[in-house]
Amino acid sequence: HCLHMLRSDASAGLSTAEASLRRQYHGYNEFEVTEQESIWKKYTEQFKNPLILLLLASAVVSLLMRQFDDAISITVAVVIVVTVGFVQEYRSEKTLEQLNKLVPPACHVLRDGKEHPLLARELVPGDVVLLNTGDRVPADVRLLEAFSLQIDESSLTGETEPKHK
Repeated sequence: HCLHMLRSDASAGLSTAEASLRRQYHGYNEFEVTEQESIWKKYTEQFKNPLILLLLASAVVSLLMRQFDDAISITVAVVIVVTVGFVQEYRSEKTLEQLNKLVPPACHVLRDGKEHPLLARELVPGDVVLLNTGDRVPADVRLLEAFSLQIDESSLTGETEPKHK
């Protein structure tokens, strides 16, 4: 059904000419680069954690009860935890950006009836993507055929074991 709607062929894929036309129409398979949040906003996002809010509330209660040592200790602990969380998140974002620049996602597709290596950004709607063991799924795809498929969903669900599909 999807192949019919996308005017594609499961055994041959798209023609090179058709893929070129679709790329002109749809553009590259990339996320739009949006303006990044300021560092200050990313830092303040850390304070939205319910546990951090609870600790801040207890610091305020300690302050109202004139237990200044407790209030200061709790506040300092919160600032340290928030700062460490922010630094870790910031570093991981930058590392991921560098990794994506260093090794752009690639895949294999059927074009003109033959398997071709392709950068994931060059995929167009209707491409038949070939996946092998260990491959990353380069875009939103519909599976046409699979044998003993297992998917690592750890980045989405945190599960450590691959899921049988």
